[in-house]
Order: sequence, then C-alpha cells, then structure tokens
Amino acid sequence: MSADDGVVIEKRGTTLVLTMSNPGRRNAFYPEMRARMIDALRDAAHDADVRAVVLTGADGHFCSGADLVRAAAVRNSGARTVISAREALKEVHRLLRVIVGGARPVIAAVEGDAFGAGLSMAAASDRVFAATNARFGAAFSKIGIFPDMGMLYTLPLRVGTANARHLMMLGAPIDGEHAHRLGLVDELAPPGRALDKALAYAAQFADIAPIPVTLIKAALNSGINCVEDAMRFELDCQPLLTSSADAQEGIAAFREKRKPRFTGM
Repeated sequence: MSADDGVVIEKRGTTLVLTMSNPGRRNAFYPEMRARMIDALRDAAHDADVRAVVLTGADGHFCSGADLVRAAAVRNSGARTVISAREALKEVHRLLRVIVGGARPVIAAVEGDAFGAGLSMAAASDRVFAATNARFGAAFSKIGIFPDMGMLYTLPLRVGTANARHLMMLGAPIDGEHAHRLGLVDELAPPGRALDKALAYAAQFADIAPIPVTLIKAALNSGINCVEDAMRFELDCQPLLTSSADAQEGIAAFREKRKPRFTGM
C-alpha cells in the first residue's frame, strides 16, 4: 500500500484499489490527485497481475467534485487564465480517457457524496456500486459552470437524455436508491459496504481472459451504432483472439474440466 498526492494505492489480489483522499474536503479533486490516478491506471494496464481497478474514496465519501478552495487560490494568484483553464481541462480529459478507454475494467464504489467530477468518474466507470444513502449531484450549474469530464455523454448513456437533462440543469442531488432506479448505479449496498461489493465483483476478473475484456472496452468506447460496426470489430478482434495462447488454454481447460490459467498472452 502507498499514499501519494491524494491517492492511496493498494493491491488486493488481482484488484488495484485507488482511494481518493483529501481529508476534510470530502475528497475534493485537485490536479496532483488527478495526475496520480492517471499514472496508476496506466500502470495497471502494463501489470499482468492486475485484472480490475476499484475506484473509491476515503472517510465515507467518494469525491465531492473540484477542490474550489485550491482553485480559488490559483485564481487569486493571477495564474488562472481562459487559456490555462482550457489546458487544465485537457488534463481532466486524460483521466477520463484512461477510465473509459483503459485496458482494465474500472469499478466505482461510492459512499457518501459523488458530486461534480465524482459523479463524472462514477458515470464513466464500467460498473457502479453505491450505498443506499450515497448522494449523487451534478452541481455545475449551481456555481455557474458547465458539466465536464465527459458527463454530457456518459450520464445520458446511463440514465437517458431526459433524466440527464434534469440532473445537469438543476443540479439537485439524488440518493443511491434513486440513482439505482435511474440506472446510474448498477448495484446497491448497505451503508459502509459498497467497497466490499465492488471488490467481490472485481475479483471475478481473475478468472476471465484479460484480452477480450480490453477489446470489449475498446469496441464499446469506439461506438457500436449498427450491426455493421459490430461485425467490423468481430473481423478485427476475433481472429486475433482465436490464435492467442489464452484461447488455447481456455479450450484445453474446458475439455479437461479444470479452471483455466489465463496470462494475457
């Protein structure tokens, strides 16, 4: 286990757990935290022992959005301009890309508040577990700014356009049970148990061939809009997979009625 720049990094079996930590600020998001998460997610793609990533927060909260106290200090220093803000947003997009398009499935475990960037990260994850009393909010409009970190795309995918419009325009928070009914949350947990459920789910990837998981993420991220898109990905991916060592191992294990040992080769 290690802690650096607002992120506690821990391996639990084949799962990498990234815990956002900004004490007293409900894990509000700031640049050093973002950079550390980007590095950790990229490293996970090159670690054959990591099969899934769980993203969570410390001290009973997921992430309350941007750290406005730090942001105000930057503005007051005169260092913040429209151009510098645009460049900073590009760095935010780097994190979104490694969550959505990275090699490993990303599972969000949400307790407490998931506001702003916290909601964006949850919506971008492959699976979301949340406590019944968690709170989700797109509070951007309440402070005069625009939804970011891909929320205009990821939130409608989960909850539909009408619900996404309502959540983003008014910024009213909803609890975990409401989020589950809308489709933002995939599975509910009792308060304090979201991480346990997320870890149990993530552990299942230890027995799944990692290359198909990576390619499924890549295909869905690229957009499957018609059957022709699906067949194009099949032509690109299936011949590669059928010739892989993992496919041969999977077939052999099936014939021998044993558990396969996938290596990602």
